[in-house]
Amino acid sequence: MKRKWLFLFLVGLILSILLVDVHQVYAEDEVVYEQSEMENEKPKLVKEKQERLVTVGSGTLSGTYTTGSTSQSIITMSYTYTPTLDLSLGGQPLIILKLPTEIANQINGSTAKQQSFLSLLYGTVTLPAVLIGSISYNIQDTTRGFTLAYSSAYNSVYVTFPTNIVSLLGLSRWAVSFSFDVAALYQNGITIPPASNGINYPIKGVFGSSTDGLNIINLVLGNVSQSAVIALPSMSIGNGVPNVTAPILNSPILNLQTTVSGNIQQIQNSAYTYTVQLTITRSDGTSAPIIVSKIPVDASGNFSTVLASPLQYVDSISAFIIAQSKTSSNYIQSPSSAIQAVSWPIKPVTASTATPGTTQLSGTAVQTSAGTYQVALQINGGAIYTTPLNANGTFQFSNLPMFKGGETVNLSVQGLSNRTGSILVTSTSYNQTIPYLKPNISVTQMVEGLNAQGNWETASSVVTGQTIRYTLTTTLTNQPATWSQQMLKAYIPNGIAQLSSVTLIKISSTGVQTPVVGTQLLTDSHLNQQYWYYQNTLPVNNFTQPNTTFKLQYTGVAAQSTVGQSLSFSSIIGGVDGGGEAITPQNNANSVLVEDGTLRFVQSPKQISFKNIPVPSKTTTYSPSVVDTSLMVADGRVAKNQWHLLVRESQPMKSTTTEKVINQAFVYRKNGQDTSITTIASEAYAYTSPDNNNVAIPWNQQNGVFLNLTPSVNINVNESYTAQLQWILSDAPL
Repeated sequence: MKRKWLFLFLVGLILSILLVDVHQVYAEDEVVYEQSEMENEKPKLVKEKQERLVTVGSGTLSGTYTTGSTSQSIITMSYTYTPTLDLSLGGQPLIILKLPTEIANQINGSTAKQQSFLSLLYGTVTLPAVLIGSISYNIQDTTRGFTLAYSSAYNSVYVTFPTNIVSLLGLSRWAVSFSFDVAALYQNGITIPPASNGINYPIKGVFGSSTDGLNIINLVLGNVSQSAVIALPSMSIGNGVPNVTAPILNSPILNLQTTVSGNIQQIQNSAYTYTVQLTITRSDGTSAPIIVSKIPVDASGNFSTVLASPLQYVDSISAFIIAQSKTSSNYIQSPSSAIQAVSWPIKPVTASTATPGTTQLSGTAVQTSAGTYQVALQINGGAIYTTPLNANGTFQFSNLPMFKGGETVNLSVQGLSNRTGSILVTSTSYNQTIPYLKPNISVTQMVEGLNAQGNWETASSVVTGQTIRYTLTTTLTNQPATWSQQMLKAYIPNGIAQLSSVTLIKISSTGVQTPVVGTQLLTDSHLNQQYWYYQNTLPVNNFTQPNTTFKLQYTGVAAQSTVGQSLSFSSIIGGVDGGGEAITPQNNANSVLVEDGTLRFVQSPKQISFKNIPVPSKTTTYSPSVVDTSLMVADGRVAKNQWHLLVRESQPMKSTTTEKVINQAFVYRKNGQDTSITTIASEAYAYTSPDNNNVAIPWNQQNGVFLNLTPSVNINVNESYTAQLQWILSDAPL
């Protein structure tokens, strides 16, 4: 007995010495992470003088699997720590086993699933024991001073061991070994997906203390930190439970949609009741994810639910199936469906109209999806204007800066949030260049004659020899049109003589006159006609303001050869608009009649007959029996003065059968007064014409030519006589 007691004493003494030495070696100031799983699992940085677990020892980790009675996978994870020196513990020992991410993702976020997972574990916890080295207990035994817990922060199952355990060096160990039945998890709503790497499930294990915190699972701490894998590409649920697969949501799911439907894509097991649960995450973060649960599935596998509020663009929806056992509390949760984002197929603007000179723009952008829309407009990359899009797909902008033509407009349709009013989606752009306003050009062609007073007056007709002025006036009348590269062709009427040079004047909208050079006199070979030609090449001469005018002017004299003709004054006006696009040429023409511009006989008698004249016994005056036509004079002169009608005997009366001659046998009676007609011209009539009209010379018993005979041997009975009288018009004063 004494020897045994002595042995124990010596062992205890040696352990004490070792503990003191180790304590002296590792007790130092250091910064460590202290993790309290009971305090919401968040690491807290503390600095204090503490003892920590000695890392002199070795850890082993394994992940194994077996196949259960219904071909399901049974997974075992084991970690054992065996020290090579005795320990000084600054806190409670921990063994942390990090689950595969594929499993952790199924239970994180759900305290119920975490507790269910822990409750389905079976295995042992091994810890040092006095005298006998180590002892193992059922992992679910809550009476042995250790605790079993789960950390979603570190995806880990961990066991916290009791403190102040004294063990035999080299005989004691700390170990955790647990198994889980994949089918059992499956029936408790935990579905383990295939390995994300397609090969195996990585795991970790570490031995530490509560003063180290759970974060040491992510650190490499010598031999105590181990990594391993469960060498399966996927974990099987076997054939003892129905396989519930992810449902499929009907698509597309559109903005403002209030009904979500789908199909579970499998035959329903009669031992289970199938329902669907939706998870809706709002894109704008206005609320926590919305859960819609217990959506019934009909016999064909279809499901549908009406939401409490409409969906919005980019909200996301996923669904999973819960197959609830009809005879127990077991249930199966399928994997989640593919996440579907709410779409919004927004249509762009298809047409727009804007007229230069206005402040409005309209267009169409017909939409096929429900939503609140507006149209955004940007002009030349500047400010952005918005206007609502009407339900019929039309829109109208008003009170914009006035369009002048050439502006680039960018239009897009924007979808607005019905929750916040913010812009959620924007269509592709519709770009348009506003057409330039076609210039309206008024053209006036004026023909004027120079009157006797030296003034120009509008002429509906002109006379030969008269000075004529031709004026071509072109005026831009609309705003904000631009008339550029103006082209003027003013044709000169054939028959115009004494052609003057041309003048071209630009008259601004305020009346400022500026002479313009560059007008040319050219010939149209097809028409054989001359014309004045001007083509503007200077931007300074472009017309950009309404009421800006070109006035082209020249003069000429109507030639005598044009009597009775119409002189055509024609022009062609062309150019381009502000965008350089050619305008439609304007053709204009007017004409004036040319009358004789001389003092002239319009008509005069060709024959004056005196018949059955008796041989006079005394001087007798006889009236003509026949005058074939009246005597008419016209004065077409511009400057009219008194003209005189003179008459003379150019050939005396002579017998047609003999050589007998009767001289000065005629008189001209004027207002009853007779004047002998001799070989010297004498005035028969004087008159000043008021106009160009014909003047008929009076011919009656008081006026005209009469035969005045005196008895003469040269007058024979039954004999005919002829004579010639000459009428003379004179504008010279007598």
